[in-house]
Amino acid sequence: MSADCDISINLNKREKRLDAAQKKLSYVLFACVISIVLQGLFCLLCYGRLNNTIADHSHPMYYSQIYFKICTVAAAFVLAVYYIFRIYRFCDGKRRGLDKTVLDSLILIPLALMLVWAFIATLKSPDIKKSLYGSGYINEGFFTVLGYGVVFLASFAIRNEVKFAKTAVLWTFIGLSGLITVSLFNVELYGDFLEKLFGLNFNISPKVGVFNNSNHFGYFLAMSSTATFGAIVFSKHKIAMFAAAMILPLNVYYLFVCDTLGANLAFIGGIIFIVCSGAMSKKLNAKRLLLALAISAVVTLIVELCGRSQMWRSYIQLFRDIKSVFSSGSGGGDASSAGTNRFGLWMRTIKVIEMSPWFGKGLDLYYSNNIYDPTLDVAHNEYLTIASNIGILGLVMYAVALVWWFTRAVVGRARLETADFILLSGAFAYLISAVFGNSFTYTYPYFLVFFALSIQPAIRNRPAYERLQRKNENILSVDSASADIVQTVNIE
Repeated sequence: MSADCDISINLNKREKRLDAAQKKLSYVLFACVISIVLQGLFCLLCYGRLNNTIADHSHPMYYSQIYFKICTVAAAFVLAVYYIFRIYRFCDGKRRGLDKTVLDSLILIPLALMLVWAFIATLKSPDIKKSLYGSGYINEGFFTVLGYGVVFLASFAIRNEVKFAKTAVLWTFIGLSGLITVSLFNVELYGDFLEKLFGLNFNISPKVGVFNNSNHFGYFLAMSSTATFGAIVFSKHKIAMFAAAMILPLNVYYLFVCDTLGANLAFIGGIIFIVCSGAMSKKLNAKRLLLALAISAVVTLIVELCGRSQMWRSYIQLFRDIKSVFSSGSGGGDASSAGTNRFGLWMRTIKVIEMSPWFGKGLDLYYSNNIYDPTLDVAHNEYLTIASNIGILGLVMYAVALVWWFTRAVVGRARLETADFILLSGAFAYLISAVFGNSFTYTYPYFLVFFALSIQPAIRNRPAYERLQRKNENILSVDSASADIVQTVNIE
């Protein structure tokens, strides 16, 4: 009996060491995710040092893509080690909670199929090299798509492994947005002085932000404004609410100064999501909601009265464009210029999809590489872009994953925590902005992090789950009784 007891103690020590090793790996993976979230900080450090030209390597997107690739390669290595370790532990006998892990991971199936389909579409591309490595300004070939997959899987892995992951990532993102907007505001106020002091060249308008493109910066601000708005409404701590209330005005200010209509519509959609989700879960704080709405409304009014934004005119034009689209559908004219020519781009992209509906035309064959329509630039709609790149089936797989994601959140709304509400609302805002533009490596990784971290536990068949729980409890009780007998014999 003594020998059996010693073996049991050694096994317990071994399990503890393995648990500690797995926890350390998850912390390293968490650090990789944080480094990806800090991409905006890297772009801020480039501000004023680079020109806004695509012809050479002076464009900030080139360096942000390099930064993104370095981060994803590091994350891919750590992720591979992490899952090899998990598989080793599973094969070694630690299988407790396997049913829960499998059920939680089922949502990865449509995304995995989408990745496989994208690879097949790449092999069928008329220019495999460009579709594989990417090209030009966008540079979003299959290897970049693999990078997106690494970002998602790394975030998905740490959501339960690292207890504070959601909160830490969320406040890193909110703090980053505050740092960026404060820095740009200081450039507006003291730009000439800073140019003389540091020898930098702030010849780029702060309205386009650290991404040197008002659309990309607008989509980032749509997420950050929504997340900050949600932090005011849902935060349980007054210090967190106060910090968010300080950051929100500048976020909203630059969101409107950007004059990006799609981003503004996304922010409005994010607010509606916050109100609806809070009401459904009965966790909506009416006073804090009014505070956040008042801050946003006051900043919006000041920006509009000062003439810094043309957003109200943009909304008026939007309604006119919608009217022209409906009238053109009934034979009343041409609506190709509607939505700053986006409607025309969408119609032309749909024609490209019709030419190759199954596998698409190949990844990254826009921007003067489109063999079906050489004059067609980016589609300015992420969903149409997916369908035209890898086919309609690829878009369907993506849509299935998104519907599954929100279904889990709705069913498990009673268990949602503060960070869950904010992550979901920020991701929802991005999905709206994606209707009007493509953000590529600038903003899409933020969405993937929010997406993965906010995936809720799987919906279980309650009776079957309860039977399984009782079975596990019986096994544990038998093990406990055996251990007591062994201990009693040793004492005697």
